[in-house]
Amino acid sequence: MVSRFVENVLSRAEKFEKIYEILGISREDYDKLFSRYGEEFQRILRLRSFIRAGIGLLRWLGFKDEEIDLERIVKAVVVMKVLVHYLNKRRG
Repeated sequence: MVSRFVENVLSRAEKFEKIYEILGISREDYDKLFSRYGEEFQRILRLRSFIRAGIGLLRWLGFKDEEIDLERIVKAVVVMKVLVHYLNKRRG
């Protein structure tokens, strides 16, 4: 089931281009959130294990440990491996 908030964001995505407009917040608020969450995500990327990083990603996204199952861990590991591969390729 899609929440009303998600429906509203998707609706605004058809009308606006800038992410902060789509989210319905000011540019300053978006910049603050982006900076904060960017720093948090960088810490996850620095973990030296795809499993640890994948679980860290899931926790960062708000999943409780009891909600984290095999499927979610594998998906998170895929995200982390693809992201790290892409970042390494760009540096290479």
